[in-house]
Amino acid sequence: MATQVANLTLDLEFQVEAVFEALRIKSEDRLALWAFLAPLKHKSPVTYIHYQHSLKVGLLARKIAALMHLDQKALLYAGLMHDLGKCMVCLDTLGKTEGWTENDTREIEGHVMDGYEMVRGRFNFTADIIVWHHKFQDHGYPRVIPQPLHEYSERTKVHIPEYGRLLALADVYDALHRVNDKFGEKRPLSDEEIYQKMIELNPDVKDLVLDLYNADIFIRHMEEEVPPILYGQAWVNTNTDLRTPEETARQVMIATALEPISDKAGCTTRARNVSRHLKLGYFITGGINLGLPFQQLAYRVLRQFGKDQWLIYDLALAAQMMSVKNRGGGRINQGIIEMLVPIVTAQCMYDVRQEEDILWVLKFAEMVMKNTSKGDVDYLIRMKRFAYQLSHYDRNVAEHPESENVFEYYKIENDISINPTSSAHNGEFVSGFPTVLLAYATMMGADVQGFENKVELAYQAILKMHDPEVGRGFLADCIAVAIYLVLSQNPRIKFIV
Repeated sequence: MATQVANLTLDLEFQVEAVFEALRIKSEDRLALWAFLAPLKHKSPVTYIHYQHSLKVGLLARKIAALMHLDQKALLYAGLMHDLGKCMVCLDTLGKTEGWTENDTREIEGHVMDGYEMVRGRFNFTADIIVWHHKFQDHGYPRVIPQPLHEYSERTKVHIPEYGRLLALADVYDALHRVNDKFGEKRPLSDEEIYQKMIELNPDVKDLVLDLYNADIFIRHMEEEVPPILYGQAWVNTNTDLRTPEETARQVMIATALEPISDKAGCTTRARNVSRHLKLGYFITGGINLGLPFQQLAYRVLRQFGKDQWLIYDLALAAQMMSVKNRGGGRINQGIIEMLVPIVTAQCMYDVRQEEDILWVLKFAEMVMKNTSKGDVDYLIRMKRFAYQLSHYDRNVAEHPESENVFEYYKIENDISINPTSSAHNGEFVSGFPTVLLAYATMMGADVQGFENKVELAYQAILKMHDPEVGRGFLADCIAVAIYLVLSQNPRIKFIV
């Protein structure tokens, strides 16, 4: 149990650091935030629980802000520091899970103003927000809200209680997952009971609560929306026992179009375009455009397998060219295309019946690259040049005439790479696609509801395995390929939920 608690905290801390990076939080603010949280973390096992709670509320509050297009940093800071005052509460009171009395309530109420006093002077805006987080409940407190600590604009003054209200939602949602007897017998509440409590306790923002559940920010495990018998009928005219070019194309389009939707630090998502050249619409359009060239690849492999050597990387170039149709922007999908070409080829050559383990499929992809020709290497180089031209990169693409096949080309590139992103990209091909494999395993094993939450967990997992300087675009490419593998290796999976 102690190990599980420690692992949970490390995961939460890593997620917070990832958010710090995504929001470009200054190093001095990061150090200050962790310093403020240190008493909760280290004082006792009782306050440690509230330290974990604070991390969860900070992450939740930030997600709420992102959904509502509000200041993510403001709600992250407020969530992280909303309960700092609990390190001043008597441990016997703070640790109670049953037998709650009015005296206990009065004592615990002091944590709001204690936290306010701790934060003011360093994070004044945060202090002005956290003082509101218990004000919206029945018998809310403190009775009197202090005057703002700064001469804010009228618009900002309006935002302070609004942010306090959102913070309160994140706070109570996470608190409802603790075991106590505040709502009857001492036991954990079910997801459905928590859902009902969230509606009951927050009638003034009921519609927002429903929006947060619909967005999978708040989680509620529900009965199947589509009955299994009806879901099964969707496959009546589809042969899911054998790979088909049509299904391959569909799975590629789903994976590449949905990859950018989920929240991933440093990447274009539904909440944020990282640049004017990398807009969400460009990624979705580019992803849909990849369906036809990968359908053509699957047709070619299924028809030509067993015959003399034939090309596959001409379709990598075709895919990169087709990805530009009907969109603006620059180099999109290059890494995805490079990884999918050997993987899709391997699936159609060696795993037509979809029976092989994912490790074998990726091993077969390595075999595919080793069996390519110099003609494939030439097309790979042309594909890379075209991709860089899309983004107006004046970047030389090495030819490496000594490379006899695509695998050797990547190996030479990997041996001379000094840039962390280039090393990670080329290393993926020569090392058995380790990043893709971890992302796939995380998505398949994640005990969370919602496609986007699974993707976010996978992204956080692969962030850990790479140098912090590795480009986030490479990691997003690996996520897209992993989504494709989830769909193509488990064709009847109901994954987008």
